[in-house]
Amino acid sequence: MIRCVHCGTDNEEIFTYCLNCGKPLEQSMKGFKPRHASTARKGTCSLVTIRTDGGTGPEIPLVEGVNHAGRSGPEVVIADDPRVADQHATIDVGRDVVFLEDLGTRHGTFVRVTGQRNVADGDQIRIGHALFAIQLAIPRPQPSTDGAAWLGSAGTTGDWFGRLLRLGPGDAVIEAHLLRSPETTLGRTSGDILLPDDPFVSSRHASFAASGAGCMLKDLGSTNGCFLRIRGRVALEDGDFVLLGHHLFQFKRPVAS
Repeated sequence: MIRCVHCGTDNEEIFTYCLNCGKPLEQSMKGFKPRHASTARKGTCSLVTIRTDGGTGPEIPLVEGVNHAGRSGPEVVIADDPRVADQHATIDVGRDVVFLEDLGTRHGTFVRVTGQRNVADGDQIRIGHALFAIQLAIPRPQPSTDGAAWLGSAGTTGDWFGRLLRLGPGDAVIEAHLLRSPETTLGRTSGDILLPDDPFVSSRHASFAASGAGCMLKDLGSTNGCFLRIRGRVALEDGDFVLLGHHLFQFKRPVAS
């Protein structure tokens, strides 16, 4: 195994990027531990379309090598979504690993969080119809000369470790919520942050907790999940959900029994 020096996650030796934080593993080679070869994979990789009712739609086969996804494809064509660029993302299918990469698009490419994972300052998360950004690098205001508290959330006293920013058109901040220790929860009807008008948000959907110098995002068993905007290349695993614009896909890669 190769332990990432950035987040501490153990990665199989076939990967060149950390599965958790997405950062290169070149600096982590000193943590390499030999391991027996993984079970050989066979079959054709594909993206399965997920319909708005949660059922499955057409299955799009992926070729070995680089597959282009976007309005102009050609391998994965998404022609009816204004949030999808002509050349939006690539899916690089190798013998042992498959990488997903966003091509610098305005609206990004998102992968569903499985269980929990660390998120960093500036990461964007889609929950229901809402888009959020994590803000951790917040300078705390200096004490005022007359002892009065500063107006605004950053001047609030208490054990907070960051903010969750709700983004609107053009990534303008339309709401800001303090992330407090030990945990801040979000949901439609229950939690510290409420999204009561979004039917795609579960009653208790997600939580945010301080994790070292970062933040731990945890899905609380929600129906529709939390989607993290990818940075750089990330490895895809069988069953991962990928969000491109308003289109949801599930990645499939059969594993030999």
